Amino acid sequence: MTEPGHGVLVDDGPTVPATHAAVYNAVHGGKDNFGQDRKLAAELLRIFPGAPAAARANQAFLRRAVRSLSDAGIYQFIDLGSGYPVEPHLHTVAAAGARFAYVDHNPTVCSHLRALCRAAGVASVEQDLRYVDAVLDDPELAGVINPVVPTAVICGAVLHVLTDEEATRLIGKLRERLPPGSLLVFSIGTSDGLPESKAADAVQLYTEHISPVVLRAKQQILQLLGGCALLPPGLVKTYAWFPDDPTDVALAVDDAGTPHLYAGLAGFLPDRRSLTRNGPY
Repeated sequence: MTEPGHGVLVDDGPTVPATHAAVYNAVHGGKDNFGQDRKLAAELLRIFPGAPAAARANQAFLRRAVRSLSDAGIYQFIDLGSGYPVEPHLHTVAAAGARFAYVDHNPTVCSHLRALCRAAGVASVEQDLRYVDAVLDDPELAGVINPVVPTAVICGAVLHVLTDEEATRLIGKLRERLPPGSLLVFSIGTSDGLPESKAADAVQLYTEHISPVVLRAKQQILQLLGGCALLPPGLVKTYAWFPDDPTDVALAVDDAGTPHLYAGLAGFLPDRRSLTRNGPY
């Protein structure tokens, strides 16, 4: 089997439809993917040769964010649309005793999560992030997440697979349901810095083979965060979010061949509905 982007690819597996999680896994260099996923990853690498670097930068951002929040006293995390586990697993970079719920609608992904991320205080929940009430009411999640304790919700590289309406509804429902002090950790694909033709080709590729994606400019992303308070350093590229080493930013490839994601942390502003339900704080 030829690796994605390194020659002619022959489909060696069953005809299984490609999925966002498996294509991301293939681009990241993982093995949890089928022939259709690898073919789509190869096409994506043809458009964006720097896609693996962008995937690595995204995972590094998520690890830094979890570690930073854990050090700051947040010990509950919900990873929405977590995808196939990538080492080091996010729950392992949080402080001892942290509680973690991985959420994905793909049963194959959840099987991998249950096998590879089995630990005390860790749950794998088979739910669709678009239906937040079902996610938060799921018995598996309720077994590890205390609904009255501040929680960090992770949306890593998933908001661009949602429409504006879906993303706005998701964030609004989280504001309504989560307790004060909860936060949103997010990374999201952007059209900024990309030639229109490349961005259009990538969107068409996903639309034809999996489902539509929406690459948004910075201002459009900020509009999705209505009702949230963006925390320092604001909305920045993943590699620039408090890098472990300042040279990480200097060495980052930021050109037309490398798609990037914006990243940030946002606090949920009080929601009137939650205030009515729970009483004054």
